[in-house]
Amino acid sequence: MINQDLVDYLKGHGVCVVCQLRYLKARGNEYKDIKESLEKLNVKYEAAAPQDEEEDNSETVCKKAKQQSCPCCLGLFSHSFQSQLIESILQTDIHKFECSDIVVAISMPMIVQTRQLAMWYALLEKFGNKIDKERAPDVPLKEAIKLIINPIICKELQKGYDANGIMINIQLSHNMEEDNLKKLKQLHEKAFPTAPNTKRQVVSRGVLDKQYMPKRIKADLFKEYFTVPPQADDILKLDSIEMTGPTVFVAGRYRKISRELSHTPWVLNGKRVMEDSIEEIIIRTVAPYFCKDISRVIFMSSGREDVDVRCLGKGRPFVLEIPNSIHTTLPTAEAHRMECEIDKSCKLSVKNLQMVQREELVHIKSGEEQKKKYYRALCKLHDPATPEILQKLDIPEGFQIQQKTPIRVLHRRPLHTRPRMIYKMKASVDKDNLRVLVLDVVSQAGTYIKELVHGEFGRTTPSVSSIIGQPVDILALDVMAIDLDWPKDVDNSLPE
Repeated sequence: MINQDLVDYLKGHGVCVVCQLRYLKARGNEYKDIKESLEKLNVKYEAAAPQDEEEDNSETVCKKAKQQSCPCCLGLFSHSFQSQLIESILQTDIHKFECSDIVVAISMPMIVQTRQLAMWYALLEKFGNKIDKERAPDVPLKEAIKLIINPIICKELQKGYDANGIMINIQLSHNMEEDNLKKLKQLHEKAFPTAPNTKRQVVSRGVLDKQYMPKRIKADLFKEYFTVPPQADDILKLDSIEMTGPTVFVAGRYRKISRELSHTPWVLNGKRVMEDSIEEIIIRTVAPYFCKDISRVIFMSSGREDVDVRCLGKGRPFVLEIPNSIHTTLPTAEAHRMECEIDKSCKLSVKNLQMVQREELVHIKSGEEQKKKYYRALCKLHDPATPEILQKLDIPEGFQIQQKTPIRVLHRRPLHTRPRMIYKMKASVDKDNLRVLVLDVVSQAGTYIKELVHGEFGRTTPSVSSIIGQPVDILALDVMAIDLDWPKDVDNSLPE
């Protein structure tokens, strides 16, 4: 098939020059200079009528409203549509987003797909076996949009194109879409009949892409419902444009200095048990700077501690996942203000607040059970400590325990017996009270330290209690350190 013959046929049915290139399988930069690309493909180039350069008076507006378009793209690639699109984007609140990149999502009515299919049948009629029945003869519209429209939007907005940028959601419609869907449904019932009492498949964009092709649907059946080749019709309408800010990630370390603060909101039998939580304090202080709807913010941390357990030392790493953010940076002064505000709670302290990349979230979850945790437990012995007891609890080489899920967490964790490593243990005694023991433990993440101490009726073996042969109660527990060198140390109190 000669390229010029194909273009002459398309042109004769009102197909725009961009769509002509699509049917010539143009790729990449070939859409930037249409004249040059057509000439390289041995096709004569004829400039389009300058209808988009008419004066914008009331008569012209009326003409444009009735303007008929390319039967394939329905005006999607016309200069007038591109101008309208850019103008509409500039009228949105895109300027409130502090982001140098965008990503564009254009949702088109299914009538556009139907017309691509109609032209496919037309080309088969005209050129016979030179046209494949299984593989569409044109470059898909979605790919062409990426090659043609997206660069224009980026240039006009002076922004880069990146999947992590501002999402520009563009919704298009067509006044014949309802009639188109009705015909599609009728065609689908004939082309793909279903057995009685079987749920009928809904005709979606995905179904059109995968199942609708000349090899599966005969041309005569398709022509019962649609015109082949497709005829010129009204242009697509720009229904709406919505902006969605990028998802950003803010990390830091928190120190929990209260023994009356839950990790996340604690609700029991529909009633709030504690008035606040670590998650809520951090989110309500940090998130409003980035977004309005803080209910969608996700809080993640490297493990968690019980309500009555403090977390000291450098603290526990955490990260906030914040969708639809208007900011993509966190100034040092703003981070310092947030840290100071959290300190005022007298329950929690946060340091090292900073922006991180999505890829860094791997530090929070990966190798969770291989991380080491450092604890200090204040214990009470049944009998006074002796040098023999202290010697038994001085275990620098460590040991392994078998630990059943504690009874206190069975309501939220499945019952399993888990092996856990105690890497190191050492005990010291209060010289003024020989029944008070201070126990320093380095353990594998996921170890229940309280149960390690008292054994929970033999559900944890061995335990401190079984090792020394007497009951041991735990009075208080602190997390002293977490073996995770992330996020990096930053001093937000220093000026930028």
